[in-house]
Amino acid sequence: MQWVVEARSLTKTLDGRMVLENVTITVPPGTIHAVAGANGAGKTTLLRIFAGLYDASAGECRVLAERMHTGATALRQRVHLVAADLTLPRGMTVAEYARYASLLYERWDPERWRRLREALELPLRRPLRHLSYGMQMQLRLALALSARPEVLLLDEPTVGLDPVVRRQFLQLLLEEAAASGVTIVVASHQLDELERMADHLTVLYRGRVVVTGSLDELKQSLVRLTVRGLRALPDALAGHPGVWTWSPARVGLTVMVRAQAAGDVTAALRTAGAEQIVEEQDIPLDELFRLWMEREGYRRDTVALASRGDV
Repeated sequence: MQWVVEARSLTKTLDGRMVLENVTITVPPGTIHAVAGANGAGKTTLLRIFAGLYDASAGECRVLAERMHTGATALRQRVHLVAADLTLPRGMTVAEYARYASLLYERWDPERWRRLREALELPLRRPLRHLSYGMQMQLRLALALSARPEVLLLDEPTVGLDPVVRRQFLQLLLEEAAASGVTIVVASHQLDELERMADHLTVLYRGRVVVTGSLDELKQSLVRLTVRGLRALPDALAGHPGVWTWSPARVGLTVMVRAQAAGDVTAALRTAGAEQIVEEQDIPLDELFRLWMEREGYRRDTVALASRGDV
């Protein structure tokens, strides 16, 4: 397959600290690929390498079959990054900034810009410094889509947006993606949003890939077994590669197992005296995320993931 975005053994060091370590990710064309992880996992750095704002310290990054680097001027015309921390020229009005963007991007589509600014009710004469945070993010997205990118990179695009604006933002994004066929890579800690919109998922922890692949396949990769009649994991399953984790439950114990090992583990539990075993697949993404992160040694509550800036 011809990947749209491809990272191979990607490593990045910033200020003497390794932010990304041996990261390998592939993004198929026309998909929405989510990158999730705790703050400091390296999500922002990864997107900036994809956008050509950073060079990798080691490994290779290819976008649209070409090597991406800070000097890839022509390639960067085909890729657009939307991030809240990229500074807007506060002295310009919305109309002036759009005019500037139209000169900057060779693929600029004035009709798309007109349609998007009208749909979002962007005030053309208002100075950028007087726009609300939500309106700034909508402006960034409208400008990015008007540049007709082949790859759209979104770094925490909905953080700080109220529910109404967030819903409008995501609806616009999905509609435009479907209409244009743009490939999207979105970094976020909003797991509920990612679960609704993404086709593929990569989870990072301390700059390393924990899991990556099709979201549907990842959600089927673990199975929950609710076991009655046992209070602890049998010795026969201690260290079993198919057992992800287990914990006591009100009626017995709960065992998370790799899907391909569910049959063997179930048989061993029955041999050990289990009275009843209920198998549950399609585990919610937020629970899978917690399990993946805890497996890596992360113990903080995932609801606190937005408390600090990413790297």
